[in-house]
Amino acid sequence: MKLASLLILESSRLEHESIVKALTETQKYMHGSILDLGCGNQPYATLMRNSSTFYVAVDYNLRVTPQPHVCADVLSIPFKNQAFDTVVSTQVLEHVSDPFMMIREATRVLKPSGYLIITAPQAWPLHEEPYDFFRFTKYALQMLARSNGLNVITLTERGGAFSALGQLLSAVLYDRFGKRTTTRIIFKVLSAPVVILCQMLDKMFYYPKLTLGYVLVAQKQ
Repeated sequence: MKLASLLILESSRLEHESIVKALTETQKYMHGSILDLGCGNQPYATLMRNSSTFYVAVDYNLRVTPQPHVCADVLSIPFKNQAFDTVVSTQVLEHVSDPFMMIREATRVLKPSGYLIITAPQAWPLHEEPYDFFRFTKYALQMLARSNGLNVITLTERGGAFSALGQLLSAVLYDRFGKRTTTRIIFKVLSAPVVILCQMLDKMFYYPKLTLGYVLVAQKQ
């Protein structure tokens, strides 16, 4: 892996670890045919495949590696009604112009009693501009699910305040020092203790009202 890619991963370490933890804890709801909606470069595909009999990755962007199985807009999913047992979408909802439509489409392709698993941010800098539209509280995610007739099974924050603050600081340090060859070492020196300290503080003084984001598990009736 190139140094630049390693630095980007390091700059989002707390966020990445929180998503892996969230998906691992919700893996018991993943089963059968799984749709990875807005898959990007499929960073969590292995985890989903371990729980599935059939895995399909969908994204509008073909300039990613590995490429999605299907190129499509998440607001108009090209599958028939009730096609999947599980729909998983990680960090996509903030990038769509109509979150209601995305959840409606995800619900449409779910089989009865199927599960929708969504991760979305509450605290994160601007990214993938200009396609960065929303941030979500747990109440927003709850409302989106229920307005589409889904039963909320679990809705859990991904880390507490110190993880959120540490991740934001790490992202700022990367933007300031990590992108230039001459200052990359400064980023590595500054960010490593920030991540470790914030993880320790989060365990000691957990405060859930400020979080990196949430993971929602909702079931179709």
